[in-house]
Amino acid sequence: MLKMATTTVSDFVIWTKHIHGDDALAAHVASLPAGEVLSLEIDGVEGPWRKMDDGKDGRPTPGLRPIGRAQAFWRDLYKTRRGDVVRLEVREAARFGVAEQGAAFVAPPRLERTDDSRRAALEAFLALAGQGWRSEGRTLTRDEMHER
Repeated sequence: MLKMATTTVSDFVIWTKHIHGDDALAAHVASLPAGEVLSLEIDGVEGPWRKMDDGKDGRPTPGLRPIGRAQAFWRDLYKTRRGDVVRLEVREAARFGVAEQGAAFVAPPRLERTDDSRRAALEAFLALAGQGWRSEGRTLTRDEMHER
């Protein structure tokens, strides 16, 4: 199974290319689905880490983002020990709170757009045509306005 490796503190997240000493661990992290939460121990401090979301083009992002208590620890580590190599271990599945499990990061389902809802939206938009601001006063040319 996945064991222990090292990583460099070089960003606010852990990139798979910075995981050294266990190629299987780096490959496992890279193969995780987006949003998967796992428990990592970094220099003796255990906490939840979430696999980063896929990019806009659909390609997976090869990194882990700290959440919850791990985020506070990693940010402090980044400020004080940037560039240092730290020990990284994958712990067996631990139970975290709802937000740390990733439920807070799940996007709501997309609304279904029907032809009727599109027509209603277009009609509402077109009804705004005469609703803008109008000046009731004298209109000025640009030169008059700037006294040229």
